[in-house]
Amino acid sequence: MPSHTRAAVGCLLSIVPITSIVLADNGTTPCPPLMEVSCDAFSSGGSSGEGLGPCGCGTGQWVVNTPPPRLEPPTPTAEDRSLHEGLVSWNWSLRAAAQPELALASLTVRGRSNLWAAGSFSRYGFAHYISSRRETWSGGYPACPRLLSLAATGGATLHISASTAARQGCSAYTSAAASGACSSLGLASASIDDLTIAGSVGFNSASSLFDVSGNFGPIIDFTSNSVDGSISSESSWSISGVGSHSGSASVTVRPDRQYCAFTNRPYTARTGGQAIAGGAGSVDCNGSASWSSMSVINLSVQ
Repeated sequence: MPSHTRAAVGCLLSIVPITSIVLADNGTTPCPPLMEVSCDAFSSGGSSGEGLGPCGCGTGQWVVNTPPPRLEPPTPTAEDRSLHEGLVSWNWSLRAAAQPELALASLTVRGRSNLWAAGSFSRYGFAHYISSRRETWSGGYPACPRLLSLAATGGATLHISASTAARQGCSAYTSAAASGACSSLGLASASIDDLTIAGSVGFNSASSLFDVSGNFGPIIDFTSNSVDGSISSESSWSISGVGSHSGSASVTVRPDRQYCAFTNRPYTARTGGQAIAGGAGSVDCNGSASWSSMSVINLSVQ
């Protein structure tokens, strides 16, 4: 054999993984580079594939890497303050917190007019998180299959309320919103797309009635591709005697958002969510206004 041919053969042999050579010598079929058998089809098997036909894998282990999450605010916010603008006073309490799999924002505001003074105020709270987790094979290939089970979990809860006195120039608007998504392999993913409730209450001095509009109506079903729940319906009306109304929304991830397989596939699980709570209002003629909003989201892949 010519010397250049012997060199080429030696080069080819040098890049074949040692584990593959040993498996071939032992008569064991190597595991496929990407092996996946659903849990429905998988009966009883171990790390080498018993029950599926034996296969050999390299020496190594699965390693989980979890980078630091991105959180806003980085530490929980608790703000309780008062503001006096001449003869108008405002008091508010704001909370915002983010964890690797949860975001929360809440706001409560009260305003008061004295000696017929007029004023307005607005405020909002915001929190969001982004986190991930990755499992990869470290060692000789092919990667060993393992039983892998992933599920998208969590949901979101919103609440709003608004109230005003029966005085000219008194109004309150409030809103809460949540959105987010999580993803990994197969159906183990879910999303909440701009889930929002909002409403306003204002006293109409011309009709001496309260004008009410927004998500203050009866609870109705809410559904999407990956979550189910309920939400206060949206409507508008005028009413006398009652200037306080509230609404809510709540959704949870469907139980079928799962992935389960005997597999040697690596995976990356990503999740993120944001919560917003806000509102605005005005007071006049010795009247008062108040509003509150709350938003919580906690999507994740377990």
